[in-house]
Amino acid sequence: MIGAAPLIPDTASIRDALQNLTQTGLGLVCIGEASGKVVGVASDGDLRGALLAGAVLGDSVANVMNRNFVSVHEGAPREFVLKLFDTRVKVAPILDGAGRFLSMATRDYSGGGGSLYARAKAPVRLSLAGGGTDITRHFMKHDSVCLSVTMARYSHVLLKKRHDRSVKFISQDLKRNVEAPSLDVTEYDGVLDLIKAGARLMRPEYGFELTTACDFPLGSGLGGSATLLASVIACFNEFRAEKLGPYEIAEHAFEAERIELGIAGGWQDQYATVFGGLNFLEFNVNRNLVVPIRTSNATLWELEERLLICHTGQEHLGDVVHEKLRERSGEEDYLEFSLAVSDIAQRMRDNLLRGNLTGFGKLLHETWELKKRYSPGATSAKLDEIYDLAFRSGAEGGRLLGTGGGGFFLFFVEPLRWHDLANVLRARGLAVDSVILDTEGLRSWTVAA
Repeated sequence: MIGAAPLIPDTASIRDALQNLTQTGLGLVCIGEASGKVVGVASDGDLRGALLAGAVLGDSVANVMNRNFVSVHEGAPREFVLKLFDTRVKVAPILDGAGRFLSMATRDYSGGGGSLYARAKAPVRLSLAGGGTDITRHFMKHDSVCLSVTMARYSHVLLKKRHDRSVKFISQDLKRNVEAPSLDVTEYDGVLDLIKAGARLMRPEYGFELTTACDFPLGSGLGGSATLLASVIACFNEFRAEKLGPYEIAEHAFEAERIELGIAGGWQDQYATVFGGLNFLEFNVNRNLVVPIRTSNATLWELEERLLICHTGQEHLGDVVHEKLRERSGEEDYLEFSLAVSDIAQRMRDNLLRGNLTGFGKLLHETWELKKRYSPGATSAKLDEIYDLAFRSGAEGGRLLGTGGGGFFLFFVEPLRWHDLANVLRARGLAVDSVILDTEGLRSWTVAA
């Protein structure tokens, strides 16, 4: 692990160079002018040879450095570096077009020099049943289950390494930027705290530029914060030698939001977005488990054709409603609610496994009625009006996604009535869209530009 940048000024001493070699462990130190242009290198052998020849530790390293050194140009392919290694070169500086230091090429060089970047995207989830029971305080005593599926709307994250320690966070959705000389000095001040938390949890030892963008509105009730955090963590994971697995990424996302930032909420969103597809999620005191539901393509295609999402025009009140749920999670009526919605989730799962969508809308309706009964803040007169209109216009059933208060309604539509329902809702000025399911979940990759 590199503990310091392998670059020192041409005014440094032999002692400084030896200290740098000890810190980096690379066996080579670069010597640069004030402009950053590298003018020479010194290996451990070069420095020890100079000392044996009569130099002292306080002498200038510029007097003993090797000015005729091997380097790698920015963006060089991996095969070029492998050829150097085959000629007994063990490490070499990567320089830009002006000869300025960028980084070091070692055995793990992947090509692209200083232009390597990582991307990630993660889908939002549609919570079908069981939401509200995935609160730690509850399932530490009573097992709970959730049923969810992911939709092809994504958070997108781009991570570019820098050649210094400075960091920059860019949110395309909020039109906000945050810059700092290092990640260590960033603070949670209400500006892009979510992505700051994801980055700080991964503890990168390099500077970076992190850009985020989403295919869905903020405050949607689609679990967007979990998708964003999972994508941030996945980008940093691309640069780790020991990669995190999907469960670990989901748990890091939970930790960043729930523990690091103290935002109230459950566990299902993080697992849903990382694993993707149609899943039955089981929570208890000993472990959390994601069980994929294997059903036919025809069932999934029909499910897509009969689902409709409608934005209510009101912001989702997830934090407020979840905090109230957490406060009530030990009460007897909350246990009754948990048992009832868990039973619905299991019935939905069983029907989907058999490829049976009969009664699916009715079960969605039952979950919504239970949510309203046990969590009054989940609805309002306007939301009830939208739901009743949809029910009269072709919806077999539906529910407000997330904990409630606003965001999106999900409706399950009678056969051949999708467009009738969409037209009625649009006539009321509401935004309506079809559902395309996602089956991949979180994905991440690196690119050498």
